[in-house]
Amino acid sequence: MKAIFLSFLTLAGLCAAWAEPLFIGYYPDWGKWHKPAYTVDKVPYEKLTHVLWSFITPGTDGSLKGDAADDPRALDEMVSLAHAVGTKVIVSLGGGGQSENFVPVASDDALRGRFIANLMQFVADHNLDGLDMDWEWEYNPVPDADTIAYNKLLSELRAALPEGKTLSAALPCSPYYGKWFTPEVLVANLDWFGFMTYDITGDWDDKAMFDSPLYPHEGYTTWSWEETRDYWKKRGVPTEKMVFGIPSFGFEFKGATGPGTDFTKGSAKQVPYKDIVANTEWEYFFDSVSVEPYGVSSTGYVTFEDPHSSAVKSRWVKDNGYAGIMVWEVSHDYIEGTGNPILDSIAVVLRDGSTAIPNVRRVRTASPRQLNATRKQVDALGKQVVGKRPTIRLNVK
Repeated sequence: MKAIFLSFLTLAGLCAAWAEPLFIGYYPDWGKWHKPAYTVDKVPYEKLTHVLWSFITPGTDGSLKGDAADDPRALDEMVSLAHAVGTKVIVSLGGGGQSENFVPVASDDALRGRFIANLMQFVADHNLDGLDMDWEWEYNPVPDADTIAYNKLLSELRAALPEGKTLSAALPCSPYYGKWFTPEVLVANLDWFGFMTYDITGDWDDKAMFDSPLYPHEGYTTWSWEETRDYWKKRGVPTEKMVFGIPSFGFEFKGATGPGTDFTKGSAKQVPYKDIVANTEWEYFFDSVSVEPYGVSSTGYVTFEDPHSSAVKSRWVKDNGYAGIMVWEVSHDYIEGTGNPILDSIAVVLRDGSTAIPNVRRVRTASPRQLNATRKQVDALGKQVVGKRPTIRLNVK
């Protein structure tokens, strides 16, 4: 009997190691206002393991606020479409700029209990698969009382959720905000940690840097995926609970001439991937140290993700046994008549059982003459790749 039990544990461990990584896409409930509208029927559910409806927030009385709370028909349609192909649907709570009511609600026992009861009823009524906490503080330092309130809400949500329903959280990738979270509470209650490894640069920086670099590159990055992994690993987060965020948007900096350069303060703005690739003014490059594509024009610089960089980062996640990838958000790279190039690239890598990215081979950086003497080496936008380190490059005959 003991031998059978040990064999079962071994088999369970192997199954866990071989489990398909999570592929999570945030859906913006304001997508219906896009032109053209991005509605729930356009989400590529078959490529994702989870869709996160964004957002529902607490009302000051513990009620639920948000489009889905007011009119759940689109959410119900999403659940129907997703469940038909085996994809799970989760509602994300809060969001940047929408978390102001968490402190008064989560700090009050009665209001917190009412909020949790309303959420449990909502999960049951709409056949949801779990909840995602995206309580984002807009101030630093964060008072101890706010951290205590966060911990109470998270722990009580975990206790209230029925068996089989997941609880996750979108979390900062660096110590700037990460230090205000209690890792022991997070590890005890979360099924996975969704690290927001994007918005790493922005108008708050002195120089225009890279937005979501895999590795640090001195002078061009302020933080990276690798540093995120190291920081949270030291704080006790298990490898198998780490989910890393890929942005389907970029940051455009007016006046900058490339990464690490000055820019016009107040000019940095998010730009969807679909708009970046439609802009013929950009000349595109690829930094193989940080694994980041970027564009330069006569008016500025844009740092972004493309299908190639997303594939490399997804392979890093899969090869290292991390939990998966999340994308903010699924409408940014949707191109009418084409689909979602970034989501497609990630899906291929996460679901491919081989150890190499399809149609990609590992090569060392060579001179342009050497490159042209063999095969043309280009990034995912068809532009010549430049860099200083060994990297993975698309192979085009």
